[in-house]
Amino acid sequence: MGDATTTISLDDFILEMMNIPPTELRLEQLRALFDRLDLCRELVKQHIFFAEESYARNLLCRTPRFDMLVLCWRPGQVTTVHDHAGSLNCTRVCRGTLTSRIYEVAGVPEPGRVTLKLAREEQLTSDGSTSDVDYDEIHQLANTSNEDLVTLHVYARPLKDINVYCLESGKVERVALRYTLEDEFA
Repeated sequence: MGDATTTISLDDFILEMMNIPPTELRLEQLRALFDRLDLCRELVKQHIFFAEESYARNLLCRTPRFDMLVLCWRPGQVTTVHDHAGSLNCTRVCRGTLTSRIYEVAGVPEPGRVTLKLAREEQLTSDGSTSDVDYDEIHQLANTSNEDLVTLHVYARPLKDINVYCLESGKVERVALRYTLEDEFA
């Protein structure tokens, strides 16, 4: 990898990611590349699309090693409590304030059920703040502010499904993901 202080383009990010074998990629490496990534504002702007019923998952780039999305959130929109089913994740706030919650497993009362406890919660703003999720971490993201929120996400390996955790029942369910505008490209 190049100098940790120099910014890199999306093309350079793709090249760097392709040089790291997927089985050897660690969160620290992904975060270091993601922190250096300088995306053209116009490129991100073209992927800003809001949905009223839920936050919007807008695909910006997909390779065999990772995918990159622009997520758009109206006030009050929130993800489920979930993990990334074996994918790493880095998130950057482009506009607004993001609430990030990390959960820990407090117990496994029976197969297919877990008890979770909130380990930490933080507010991230567009001052360059990032949030990371390692291979086995469980988290939830939310727009708890009164303003629209735009975030940039990279998932290494591409994120096709997640494990969703119900805080009340403890049930864990595998859920397939879709992009918000996916039907427009089918």
